[in-house]
Amino acid sequence: VDPLPHQIEAVYGYVLKLPRIRFLIADDPGAGKTIMAGLIIKELKLRNLVSRILIVAPGHLKDQWRRELSERFEEKFAVIDRGLLDAYYGENVWLRENQLITSIDFAKREDILPSLAAAHFHLIIIDEAHKMSAYRYGDKTEKTGRYKLGEILSRVTDHLLFLTATPHKGDPENFRLFLDLLEPGFFATNEMVQESIKNKDNPLFIRRVKEDLKNFDGTPLFLPRHVKTLSFKLK
Repeated sequence: VDPLPHQIEAVYGYVLKLPRIRFLIADDPGAGKTIMAGLIIKELKLRNLVSRILIVAPGHLKDQWRRELSERFEEKFAVIDRGLLDAYYGENVWLRENQLITSIDFAKREDILPSLAAAHFHLIIIDEAHKMSAYRYGDKTEKTGRYKLGEILSRVTDHLLFLTATPHKGDPENFRLFLDLLEPGFFATNEMVQESIKNKDNPLFIRRVKEDLKNFDGTPLFLPRHVKTLSFKLK
């Protein structure tokens, strides 16, 4: 692995400086968030801070995560799915291995949540974390099944890392509730979140767009994006 400057900055300049990791890496697609996660895993293991690790990802990315962590970092992860659950019926499969990968939609199932809530991890990494959504309608908060999973995961781990390229859906309250999974109650109001973003002193996340990402020699990693409006007539 040859880490790029922005990856080194995120891992060593932000995440590993935290005494208790509760952090969101929200860089644009292509920034190598899997590499950053792998670096964090290796560093925390070398420091004897973690041994039990769970990675939660969309179902179609489970094998990609397992392959990349094996090939790039020589870290072996077992996949928890329905087949394994049935094979060890009556046993809490979340306690069988120390390094696990599962899908977000498998883990959120009501018959799975109790056994997951009874386990404990040192580090949980959630890919595409924005899928854990909650919405407020007046005085009522509507929590999705994925959000309820996020609440449980937040409780059963010491360190929690979110990865997503699309953290904000244009709904400030949705974003505040999302950050609430990392540190419950850290931002009591949307205004506090906006003020923190404006002042660039938000301690819970970092976001870099493609235009910010450069090699060590200062050359851009991505070609520039040019946006323009094209007009056309409908026949």
